[in-house]
Amino acid sequence: MRRLLLGVLLLSSTALADGIDGWGRISVGGGFRWIPNWYFIDRAAQAGTPVLPGLSGGPQLTASFGYGVSSALELSIDLFGGFETINLALPDGQKQEYTSGAYGVLLGGRFTGNNVFFKGFMPYLAVQAGPLLSAITSRVNSQPERVLLAFSASAGATWRFADRYGISLEARYINSRSVLSPISGINVGGVAFSALFTIFFPPPPKRDLDVPGF
Repeated sequence: MRRLLLGVLLLSSTALADGIDGWGRISVGGGFRWIPNWYFIDRAAQAGTPVLPGLSGGPQLTASFGYGVSSALELSIDLFGGFETINLALPDGQKQEYTSGAYGVLLGGRFTGNNVFFKGFMPYLAVQAGPLLSAITSRVNSQPERVLLAFSASAGATWRFADRYGISLEARYINSRSVLSPISGINVGGVAFSALFTIFFPPPPKRDLDVPGF
């Protein structure tokens, strides 16, 4: 407990010393979104259309925009989108394929440290919420598009290898559920693992005020 407290105090003191106040940021990248759906798998099996084994998840893309409003707090807007393929085994031996796409906008805050442990290292934690569009399509049983509310918590770190450029690694949990009728509810959130390229827009350097002589 003491070590955790010391770590938080160190992060906070470093963030205050080398703050992000006035910094702008754009991050773009993507990766893989793991979408566990154990509840849906159980219900699909009970309905006589079991889910065929396969990759539980799919590719995803992220674009993130932020602006530092204090030494350690950044207001952020994130855009994300991704999809996965779900295959059900029908009673007649055929396969029914669904494509589940999720696209959303998340707004919230991000607590960021700057030059923590070594120069250019910027760990961060973020909490966000916003609308998510769920689109589940199939050739024979397409579902209506649904606008849902999504909640997100993410953690990551950026290595700022130059004054304006950095590379980020991030893990993001997204909580949101839709419905695949007539089976059951289905997870359209998941856990996204991303690599991002970040461009920073630091504020102009402060200048000493010119005081006229007398």
